[in-house]
Amino acid sequence: MQAELKDILDSIDELAHRGSLTRSRAFAAWFAITFFDIEEDDALESAAADGGNDQGIDIAFADASSEEIVILQAHCPENFSKTTPKAKWDAVVAAIPYIRKPKLLADAGRPDLSEQLQSLQKANPTYTYTVGLITLGKKSDQIDRSVAAHSKDPSFIGINFFHYAQDVILNKYQGLMDAEAGIPEDHLQFSGNYFEDSGEYGRAWVGSVSAGELKRLHTAHQDKLFAGNIRLFLGARKGGINEQIMKTAQTSPGNFWALNNGITIVADSAAPLGEPKSSGLQLKRFSIVNGCQTTSSLVRANAKDTAKVLTRVIAAKVGLKNEIVRYNNSQNAVKIWTVRAADEIQEQLRKEFHKVGVTYAPKQAGSRRKRDALTIELDKVAQYLASTEPAYLIQAIDNKSELFDEPYQKLFKKGISAASVYLAWLVGQFADEERQKHLEGLGGDENAPLLGVTGTYWITYCTFKIFAKLSDLSSPQITVQRMRSTEFENALKKYVKKAVEMFYDAAVDSYDREQYGSFKSTLRSSKFLAKIDSKINSRIVKLTAKSLPDLTATAKSIKAT
Repeated sequence: MQAELKDILDSIDELAHRGSLTRSRAFAAWFAITFFDIEEDDALESAAADGGNDQGIDIAFADASSEEIVILQAHCPENFSKTTPKAKWDAVVAAIPYIRKPKLLADAGRPDLSEQLQSLQKANPTYTYTVGLITLGKKSDQIDRSVAAHSKDPSFIGINFFHYAQDVILNKYQGLMDAEAGIPEDHLQFSGNYFEDSGEYGRAWVGSVSAGELKRLHTAHQDKLFAGNIRLFLGARKGGINEQIMKTAQTSPGNFWALNNGITIVADSAAPLGEPKSSGLQLKRFSIVNGCQTTSSLVRANAKDTAKVLTRVIAAKVGLKNEIVRYNNSQNAVKIWTVRAADEIQEQLRKEFHKVGVTYAPKQAGSRRKRDALTIELDKVAQYLASTEPAYLIQAIDNKSELFDEPYQKLFKKGISAASVYLAWLVGQFADEERQKHLEGLGGDENAPLLGVTGTYWITYCTFKIFAKLSDLSSPQITVQRMRSTEFENALKKYVKKAVEMFYDAAVDSYDREQYGSFKSTLRSSKFLAKIDSKINSRIVKLTAKSLPDLTATAKSIKAT
């Protein structure tokens, strides 16, 4: 098995375990997370709309960059050397009536999936659809021919079809892995004069590049040319931006420069090829970080050299390359926590954790790789911290980006200790583990979705409510070093296990579909929080001091290192 395929499967299996999903549905979530930057919790929730009568819909989500609702059928075979069966594609085509009229899903016994699609349509009324089959099986020519036929069928206007098989996905994945390295070396030929600039960021060159030169680079390097740009090129949907790019390149190549935003190339170094300046640059370790759609469309349109593109090349200083990739990739909104990660509070925490061998708030690699137990992700730990307070619990579940706005100063108070952050991190991690165990034990219980991925934050909330009654978390005895001991972790897990039982019992007692809607909307409801809170409080009151370990005493008994 190829190393890249094994890496992908490891990540898929981790997602399958966390979301209690089949491998194929976890693959759908992995694809959405990796190539569309969908939040992990959102992707797992969408893929978890499981059960019979799903009509070939494994995951559905909105992609704001292309203004499309993306719907996928995922296929993760047992034998990766076999060609993908056409029946998998037929399931995609059969889903179209249900996609266009989601109420049909409710009639077929899938009200949850119906609600999900209707919610996407209501929130994005002008979006068209991209519907595809993703598979880790081998490419099927029969499927490709069918995709081409359906794409030309006038009855499917407004729907963009695609099929990505194993070779394409592995190639795209390798492009992500090569993002730091880029293309070792090549030259870039400008079509005229260019100018040079410099600043704190490093050096930059700006000029015009012909379609022919971009086609040459693409022929030589294929998708590695876009190593710093994770967005997939899904073709040219009717009326979409890529179709417009291709049309302009074919019919009005001379106007292309004026109508296109241009592309950005980031390189480790660049040097003039010679005089005069019109000759170009020799580039080392470079990639196109913004311009995948433009370049791919020009290649597919076989554009003439009269089509030119405004191009800037940046030889960035060490440490700035990732930020340039993030800020210049117009297909990818900048995540606010990547900005917060550089402030003095996070830098101080990073230093404190470094002293005890814990990696804190590194560059976000996403869920395409297996997680490291000693790596704390800033966005996730912020959700755990927010889950300790009723004022922010629903925000932690529904929109974690908001946590880095107004609530940020309250969650990460000046002087916040690494111990406080680490305790929230441990509780959140153990809450997720215990939630999964409890969920597996429920089997086919109709209320099991109450322990879906967002149940982790509710369990974290309950755990800290139990702490408030039985433990003094401000004790100086509770340090990061001591919390990393087996004894302390075992004591903490007992609190979390009790919290899972309390939350699930109270949630089942409180859930009412007519009042709160689907399980997903219930776990995002402030009214549900108000109702369940009193039930949890009544259960906590019954706990005695000896029912759970004294965390301060446990920490004190551990020999400091």
